[in-house]
Amino acid sequence: MFLPAHDESAWVGVLRLGLVVPGARSLKDKRRGLAAVRDRVRARHGFSVAEVGHLEDTLRGVLLVATVGNEPRLLRSVLDGLAHEIEGWGQVVVESRHVEVQPAFDASR
Repeated sequence: MFLPAHDESAWVGVLRLGLVVPGARSLKDKRRGLAAVRDRVRARHGFSVAEVGHLEDTLRGVLLVATVGNEPRLLRSVLDGLAHEIEGWGQVVVESRHVEVQPAFDASR
């Protein structure tokens, strides 16, 4: 049974990044570039990161970054800022980005 606290506010934020790894000539090169981004995000921010798309493409990849918090506007701001930060690193080219913030639980279930 789900009984939330009277003041409970739980949100999940997900950032989807469509990335290009310039100069990658093989899957190994691409994964090395994406792994550098993934590891840097984990080390600096502690967010969960996974490669989820274009798995067999030698140049392109999709990373999802996820985090949780109690304030949806702050989550959106942090994830937008992270996307901008990654663009400045120069290891990959951010082809597309999308942020989604949703409640962590549906109390009606």
